[in-house]
Amino acid sequence: MRGKINSPGIDTKIKNRLRKGFSTGSTSAAVIKASIRYYFDTKKFSDIKIKMPGGEEAVLNIAELEKYRINESGTAVSKASAVKDSGSDDEYDVTGGIKICADFTVLNKKNKNETAWLKKYYEKFSVYNIIKCPLKGGTVSLILAASKGVGRVTRPGLPVRAGSPAINPVPFAMIELAVREELCFWINKHISEDLSGSDVLNNKIFISVLYIPEGEETAKKTLNGRLGIEGGISILGTTGYVMPVSAKAWLDTIKASLNFLSENNIDTCVYTPGRYSEKAALKILNNLPQESFIEIGDFITYSIRKAVKTGIKNIILAGQFGKIIKIAQGARNTNAKYSRLNLNFLGEIAKKTVENICGNEGKDGNRPDEHIYNLIVNANTSREAFSHITSDEFKPYSDTIFGNILKIASENLAKTAGESVNIEIILISYGGSVVKRTALKAMQSIM
Repeated sequence: MRGKINSPGIDTKIKNRLRKGFSTGSTSAAVIKASIRYYFDTKKFSDIKIKMPGGEEAVLNIAELEKYRINESGTAVSKASAVKDSGSDDEYDVTGGIKICADFTVLNKKNKNETAWLKKYYEKFSVYNIIKCPLKGGTVSLILAASKGVGRVTRPGLPVRAGSPAINPVPFAMIELAVREELCFWINKHISEDLSGSDVLNNKIFISVLYIPEGEETAKKTLNGRLGIEGGISILGTTGYVMPVSAKAWLDTIKASLNFLSENNIDTCVYTPGRYSEKAALKILNNLPQESFIEIGDFITYSIRKAVKTGIKNIILAGQFGKIIKIAQGARNTNAKYSRLNLNFLGEIAKKTVENICGNEGKDGNRPDEHIYNLIVNANTSREAFSHITSDEFKPYSDTIFGNILKIASENLAKTAGESVNIEIILISYGGSVVKRTALKAMQSIM
């Protein structure tokens, strides 16, 4: 069992200076929920609660509520908007301060012209998914669509299929829960009050449209274009929060956390780039005290050097594929501002590994080493490259490929740490399980 150490004063002042913000996914869920509420209720409100992926509730501010009608059809629409709050420091978050909006409307199935007018009204209109809401007397469906400023996926390799709005799975799950909570409440209320309940269930179409007025311009400051996402920003978030990344404050937090370990005679620390990796590492390394786990963000070199100075003897770094590749490349800071993913570098490692295992001969003259190289260098993202390596075709080589990547990454960290510290790296899958873990001392270099 993991022990809990009483730690009076552990970096409390530092952490108090850091305020979490909300992701585009959380903000989108909030405005969609708010637009539904305002459609059915005449009372204005300034904030709304949503459920976060971790199960807790969060309160987000609503900047604007409005009701209007689409001129051609007279269709009533309720609008809600919120300004994306990036927390205490938006230095790295180009989406901080932008307005995210949602419209909600109810169409009559019997009036086919309403749908045509609606699509004509919005400059861009793309259906993302259908959300089904169970009710007392049946089920209703809400069409979730995206309009101007929400990016559209054009290439494979992302968690969203090509042709769809760039709304990632976790934000969609948040939106789905928010819709079910709010829409079910109001429709059940109407059915209970016998306000055309059967008509609501049988003859109405419920639609939410998400849009971001400044999304297309903001997207130019992101990597979306390179990833094949066009026309706007992505709706992202795995925890629902934007963690504060003020460099000085974060570095101070790392330093204070390490000092606490030293004062309590704990000689092992577990570094993770973010909350998702930390949650996975907590399950994998459940024999270690919780205080050993430290989120370091992108600050790789600083964290290694500071651990050495503090007297840490064992450093375990747990992260996903993209971060580990950058460390293998020799990145001191893994933020995209300072280091780019080099797929040629990754391709060469995979190619050499396959060649060492099976040579360069393949069926019908096809060389497997060349094939995996071409797949990797033409991948859209590190996640797509990961999927190629773990595919059935290359499964016989994947464990060795990952081992060689971790070996190079470990050696790079060891150069920074010196001989007094033992370093282990754990590669975590996109599902949170261990792909490969290795200790530097047991390895020999391949490069």
